[in-house]
Order: sequence, then C-alpha cells, then structure tokens
Amino acid sequence: MSNAKPAPLVGLLVSKGSKEETFLGDIAFFKDLQKEMTSNGGSLFLFLLEGIQQDLITGYMFYEGQNKWRRQHFPYPDLIYNRISSRAEESNPSFLKLKELYKKKNRYFFNPCFFNKIECYTLLSSIRTLQPFLPKTWPYTSMEDLLKKLSIYQTMFIKPVQGYKGKGIYKLAANGTYFTVYHGSKKTNYLHYEFVSLIKKICEKKQYLIQEEIHTDTIDRCKYDLRIHCLYNRGKHTITGIGVRKAAQDSIMTHVPHGGHIISVDEIKHRLNEDTLKSLAEQIGQSLSSFYGFVGEFSMDIGLTRDYQPILFEVNSKPMKFDEQDIQIERIKRLSKLFVALAAEPKIDE
Repeated sequence: MSNAKPAPLVGLLVSKGSKEETFLGDIAFFKDLQKEMTSNGGSLFLFLLEGIQQDLITGYMFYEGQNKWRRQHFPYPDLIYNRISSRAEESNPSFLKLKELYKKKNRYFFNPCFFNKIECYTLLSSIRTLQPFLPKTWPYTSMEDLLKKLSIYQTMFIKPVQGYKGKGIYKLAANGTYFTVYHGSKKTNYLHYEFVSLIKKICEKKQYLIQEEIHTDTIDRCKYDLRIHCLYNRGKHTITGIGVRKAAQDSIMTHVPHGGHIISVDEIKHRLNEDTLKSLAEQIGQSLSSFYGFVGEFSMDIGLTRDYQPILFEVNSKPMKFDEQDIQIERIKRLSKLFVALAAEPKIDE
C-alpha cells in the first residue's frame, strides 16, 4: 500500500473573457505557471466562479500539444490563487462563500482581495518604523479641504482610491492667481472657478485620495520609480526582483502605457539601499497579511528622494507581468515552489 502524498493541486481563480471559454488576465503567465507547477510535481488549473459546484469545480487545463484549454472536473484544490480582475466580482456571494470556506478549512486563499489605497495608508502609517517612508495621504472629502491643503503644500497629487496602472492621476499646483493641473505630459492653467469645477467633476465621480508631492530623484531630468516584486518565503516576504520605470520628459507618469519606459536597475543600483528595501518588504508583507488575510504576493511602487531614501507610493495585490524577463521567470519559479510548500502545510495564523 502506497503512503505517497497526493500531488499538490492549485486552483487559479480568474475572470471570464468576452468569448466562451476565454479568460481575462495574462494568459501566457497562467500557462507558464501551470507548466512550472507540473515540473515541481504539482498541478494547476484555471476556474471561474461559475464553475464552483457542491462537491467539485469545473475548470480548465492547457494542453500544449492541442494548443487549447480543455474543460475538466477537479476536486477542491489545496490552495486557491486569486487572480480575479475586478473588485465588483470580489463582492460576488460565490466569491465570499468560497473565501469563507477556505478560512474554515484552514487552507490558503492566496491574496484574498484587491487593496484599498486609503486602507493601506491607514494601516501602514500606524506602524512607527514605516512612517518615514510614506507620503502624507488623505481621503478627498471636499473641495474646501483640498484647497486648504493645497495652500499649505503648494503641489499635490489626486489619485483614485481603487485605481490601477496610473489611470486617473493628476498633479495639482497653486500658483497664486491661477492653478495648474498636470495629467501625463500635459499641463493646463485654470482660474479659480475653472479649477474648482474641474476637480469637483473628477473627484465626485469616484472615491479619490489626496497625496503630498515628494520631490524625487531624476535621471536626465526625468522622474523614475521602482517596481518591486515581493513573495512570501519561509515566514517572511522577500524581494524577487526590482524593475525601474522612467517617465518621458516633463511627464508625471512613469507607467509604460503612459509614455514611460523601462531602464535597467543597474543604472541606479548605486542609489539603492537594499537592506532598507528588504526591511520594507518584510514589514509591509506582514502588515498586509495581518489585515487582509494571507498575502503571498504583492508589488511595491517606490520612489527615491533626492538623497535616495525610499518612499512607498503604492502596494499592489495582483502584480501584472514584469517586462523584465529575468524577474518574471524567477517569479514563476518561486510561486510554484511556494504553492507546493503551502499545499503541504497547515495554514499560518493570520
């Protein structure tokens, strides 16, 4: 009689695409992760919320020889990796029921939800050792409050609380008789009443935050920031790799879709305090997991001040693909090994 343990089974929870049996997200990443899991003695399948049934899950595995995803039935997996694409879907009763089930069964529900920027700031700013690395941040409550803060700080950013990929970010500046609004590489001057009308229109459509501007280091007079991928590993969160994004001339945005471009970390390696970055990854990972539930993976958007101190602008619960191939390959390897390890052990206390 064999005493061999069953192979670890991971369910990758995704959102439905626009066509039948298609999925949202980075499909190449999903395929590579499935392949790596197989090489580590485990299995990984994709599934949608609609595939959840009482005693099994209808999901999909990719077959390279046929170049297609095939529908199959699976038992409930040892671990669920949450890659759902929308916040609305995370409020779906099926999602909440599944998350609660895994909590009761003491199984890992890897990255339980999207982060809320205000919640994250409130959480992290309550930790004394993290306070020096955070820009002052407030929820937008009224135009009067924003104008008061702008009169004190002169320049500020407004950002959607549930935004991503740099969408909806504006820089605001008070210049005495007029106000300047920066969006991407464009800047426009407004009289007081025009400015008030515009900002109300922006901030009252969705929830926004206000953030002080930190004057960061530059390369060739262009802004840049760091994209740092972090993974849980043997009791703490460690750094997988660091990408660097440089803004176009006169732009406030470093995101590639908004005109930014990738530069090698070697160009700014001498400016990085790696021990400080490692400490930030550990503390932030632990804090996020204590608040949200087990956060196995996240990324940090970090700027450097002109004397090279890291400033945390944002943490992301579902990091996108890293364009740096070495980081993405290492990420997939480490994720797969982590899944196998977590599937074989009791869940840590949150």
